[in-house]
Amino acid sequence: MFDLDGNFISKWKFDNDDNPYVGMSIACSNSGGGLVYIAGAYQVRIFDSVGKFITKWGSPGTGPSKFLEPESMAVDANGDIFVADYGNQYIQKFDNNGKFITMWGTKGKGSGEFNKPWGVAIDSKGDVYISDQQNPVVQKFDGNGKFITKWGSFGSGDGQFVHLHDVTVDSKDMVYVTDGRNNSRIEKFDSDGKFITKWGSKGSGNGQFVEDHGIVVDSKGYVYVVDTRNVRIQKFNPEGQFVSKWGSLGCGDNQFLIPHDMAIDSKGYIYVSDSGNVHFREKFKC
Repeated sequence: MFDLDGNFISKWKFDNDDNPYVGMSIACSNSGGGLVYIAGAYQVRIFDSVGKFITKWGSPGTGPSKFLEPESMAVDANGDIFVADYGNQYIQKFDNNGKFITMWGTKGKGSGEFNKPWGVAIDSKGDVYISDQQNPVVQKFDGNGKFITKWGSFGSGDGQFVHLHDVTVDSKDMVYVTDGRNNSRIEKFDSDGKFITKWGSKGSGNGQFVEDHGIVVDSKGYVYVVDTRNVRIQKFNPEGQFVSKWGSLGCGDNQFLIPHDMAIDSKGYIYVSDSGNVHFREKFKC
C-alpha cells in the first residue's frame, strides 16, 4: 500500500500457495467501507483497508462462483464485483457479499466471446470494459453483460494491440489499456473506442516498460502503471509524460518480486499485488 507519491504505508501477506502460478488481481470498493478485494487461487478474498481478512468465496471449476484463473476485478458504484476469468473465458458478477448475480462469455472471436479476458473496468454509467487479450480487442458491455461495442486489432498502429493486459477508466470515462511485450505501451481511448493518444516503448528507461500490467488513474488524471519485469511502478501526468517511479527487486518495504496488478481507493491510496517467488522468480528466496 502506497500514497500517490509512492511512499510506502503498509503491506500484508496473501497465501496463494495452492495455485502459485495465478497472478493476484486486486480491486477496491469506493462506495463506502474501504474494502479491498483480492482474487487468486480460485477464490475472491475481501480485506479491510489495513489487511484484516473479512470473508472469501469461490472454488476451482467452471460455472457460477467457480474460477480457473481469476485475472482481474472491478467494483461498480453499487459495490457489485466483476471478475474476469482468464481460464474459463467468462465474466462473473457478484453482489458485495459474494452472492452470484450473472455471468457471460464463452471462448471465441465473436462479439461477447473471449480468448483470455485479462482486464475489467467500470465507467460512471456502469458499463463494463474487458481487455480481451488474444483476440485482441477491447469489448464494452452494459452492467448485465449485454454487448455494446468493441475495438482493436492485432498490430502496432494506433488502436491496435499485440498483448493486451489491463484496462481502466478515469473520471471522464476515458479508457486506458496496457499493451505489453512487443508494443510495451499505454493507449488511451474515449468510451466509444476512438483513439486519443499513446505512450511508451520497450526498455528500462523512464516511460519505458517491460511487461506493463496493472493500470489505474487517480482523481486528478494521473496514471499509474505496474511495470512488471522492471519491478517498479511508474506515474505519468494526464498527457502521458513521465512524473516519477518507485520500487526495486527485493523483499523489503517498497520492493517487489513480481508486481502484477494495482487498485486505487477513494482516499487516493494505491494497492499493488505482488505474486511473489513464482514463475520467473521461483528461485528467488526472501
